[in-house]
Amino acid sequence: MDLNEYLHSVIPKPCDSRPFVCDGRPESCNVIVIGENPATIMNTDWWTFWNDETGFNFVKFQEKYEEARGKKRISNTRLRLYRLRQAGLLCLETNVFLNEGLGGHGSTAPSVDLLPTFIDKLPQLRGVIAHGSVAGKYLANITLRVGVQRHVMRHFRSVSYSELDRVARAILS
Repeated sequence: MDLNEYLHSVIPKPCDSRPFVCDGRPESCNVIVIGENPATIMNTDWWTFWNDETGFNFVKFQEKYEEARGKKRISNTRLRLYRLRQAGLLCLETNVFLNEGLGGHGSTAPSVDLLPTFIDKLPQLRGVIAHGSVAGKYLANITLRVGVQRHVMRHFRSVSYSELDRVARAILS
């Protein structure tokens, strides 16, 4: 089964949660960043960002994200995700739990269907970064392919740019 078929089989339509975010095709990503759950509620069907040929429309996502944030604009966590991208990492952002909203995972099911597939199947994968205790525990309990680095960090809102830069350099080296 190819990735498009897989995504269509496991992500509901419509999808009011956020299974993952990347820029283009997931297969081009060299790092997976795992959090607990996305905090910003966007009220947008995830499928509006997806195209089977071109992948995830990150620019359209950014616009909707900033619109949903309003005057708060960009969260400290998202600023750090942007920093990793600026450092040269091609990030696939995902979470242990898919639901959007503050306060952790709530009562939704974990996104364990997606994470093992991404970890196992992304051909360019060089590292997995987990930020926060929930994501750190998840990453501690899975096996990574040989050559894929494991980085467990505090929640991104508490991580310095210099620490992010250090991890990015390690993954890219």
